[in-house]
Amino acid sequence: MPKASQSSQSKAANVVSVTLAPFWRRLFAWIYDLLGALGVFILALLVGQILLYLVTLPFVDDYSQMISQLSRNPWWALYLFSVVQYYYIWCWVKGGQTIGMKTWNIKVYRPDGQLLDWREGYIRSFASLGGIGNLWSLIDKEKRGLQDLAVDSRVVVLPKGYHKKHNKPLI
Repeated sequence: MPKASQSSQSKAANVVSVTLAPFWRRLFAWIYDLLGALGVFILALLVGQILLYLVTLPFVDDYSQMISQLSRNPWWALYLFSVVQYYYIWCWVKGGQTIGMKTWNIKVYRPDGQLLDWREGYIRSFASLGGIGNLWSLIDKEKRGLQDLAVDSRVVVLPKGYHKKHNKPLI
């Protein structure tokens, strides 16, 4: 029985009080993330066009006409949209933060302190409405955006020095 009480005491010792992220921090992280998303978009655009060029090279004489037709193809738009959305989802699932969130020292968690799973990441991504869902945090008493309500998550401000203690080496 003492082991149970010790584990409950250690769990209580691991509880950390957090500050919920204010709207302005979310806004600046979103603006910063647009730069990261733009980079992912451009990379997906280049990779897709290079692959398409290599695949169609023997069959197409005028590649510029092919690119013109490609820009009107809904599958091409879906591919680009999916790649950019995957960037956000991957960041939330693997580390709880996008580049902008890391810069502004905020992180997304479930109420139990765990990171989102893939299903929650996809739901959160679509419920964010491209970032507009953050406006809801202005009127929500728990400062949650629509995307946080959809998956029951919280965006919290991390304590100072968090990244120095919790960063993994790149190698």
